[in-house]
Parts: sequence; structure tokens; C-alpha cells
Amino acid sequence: MEALALADHARRCARSTTTLTGDEVDGIDLDSFEAVPEVAGLADTWWRGTDSLIAVYRGEAAVMHAPQCRTATIYGGLDSWGLRGLDT
Repeated sequence: MEALALADHARRCARSTTTLTGDEVDGIDLDSFEAVPEVAGLADTWWRGTDSLIAVYRGEAAVMHAPQCRTATIYGGLDSWGLRGLDT
């Protein structure tokens, strides 16, 4: 439930949204991002950067043995409100 709420919040606040699929997902450099533990799950993980959130969805791909189903959504152009909501 938390991941759905975060996705809705990020979608409304982001200035840009980019979706990557399949092998493109593995090319995302997450070294400068921190994991968002409140929404860490078995099927998806979220990462917070200086002005963006990245949602990586691998659950469907793992269950179906279909790596082409891996998906990542990058929500860019976020300010502190978009990144953290009411905690700022």
C-alpha cells in the first residue's frame, strides 16, 4: 500500500517521468541513491536521489521468468516536498 501511495505522490509532483523496461533497468546507476526502506518489498524497491525517485519493479519478471518484464520508473525534477512529503 505504501508503494502505491508513493507512486501517486511522485507522479503528481514530478516534472518528468521516464519508464525503462527489460535490460534498460540494469543500466540504472543507483550508487548516488539511497533506498527508501518504508516501501522496500519483494517485488519492488524505491530509491531516493537529490531530485528524483526511482521505482524498480522486478516481481512479475521473477515470477514469470520473463526478464523483459522488468520495469523502472524515474520521477525527476522533485523538490524536497516531492522527495519526502510531510517529513520535510
